[in-house]
Amino acid sequence: MIFVRRIRIGEGELFKQIRLTSLFESPSSFTTSYESALKRTPESWSEQADLSAEGTDRGTFFLFSENVAIGIAALYRDTARVDAGELIQVWVSPEYRGTGAAEILLEAVFNWARENGFHRILAGVNPGNVRALKFYQRLGFKAVGEPLENDTGRFMSKEVG
Repeated sequence: MIFVRRIRIGEGELFKQIRLTSLFESPSSFTTSYESALKRTPESWSEQADLSAEGTDRGTFFLFSENVAIGIAALYRDTARVDAGELIQVWVSPEYRGTGAAEILLEAVFNWARENGFHRILAGVNPGNVRALKFYQRLGFKAVGEPLENDTGRFMSKEVG
């Protein structure tokens, strides 16, 4: 059984484990490197997890198969545009890609976004990540502007509310 839930207070270690797994498995998908993430303190992992466990400005969500975390996605409110947020840290374990699991994860994020006053979601896609680009387009995201400087990626946008 696949299900999604928001991270809970005190789940810094689970957050760290899945984030490190995502960075190790898909290094070209993220701007953060596995090596730099390894240098973080336990307190920084706990603080980031706890800050996105409650409230309406940040939400981190885990995708589970049975009781094993197989995916992650987070949405952080834009401080300049309170009705917009940035989708970050999106990752699903390779054996669940193409199964609809990622759509289940992001639909939970979109629902939370609507419930909390988000109207627009931005997602950055690294250059060459054609699979992610196609995935976001399938979910209704549209490219925003030109590719970033030196073709370092592209921003995608989706209206949710």
